[in-house]
Amino acid sequence: MTNKKNKKKEANIISYKILLDATGKVITERSILELDKMKGKLNVSTMATLKTIIRIADVEFKKIHNKIETELDAKVYKD
Repeated sequence: MTNKKNKKKEANIISYKILLDATGKVITERSILELDKMKGKLNVSTMATLKTIIRIADVEFKKIHNKIETELDAKVYKD
């Protein structure tokens, strides 16, 4: 049980999920922290670090997404 006073102060910066819906369809989902909402809450150095992390991760997740999509569209399944 989580008490509001003891609640962790964390934020998801970036995440990538591959999901399977009830009909068997594969879905990808990407979530990125809106840094504008963090202005004034974090120091300049931390904001710069987060911007770098998000920029790099976003590029790499797009590559992964495109590779998965290409493989599935071509009906080529490799283990």
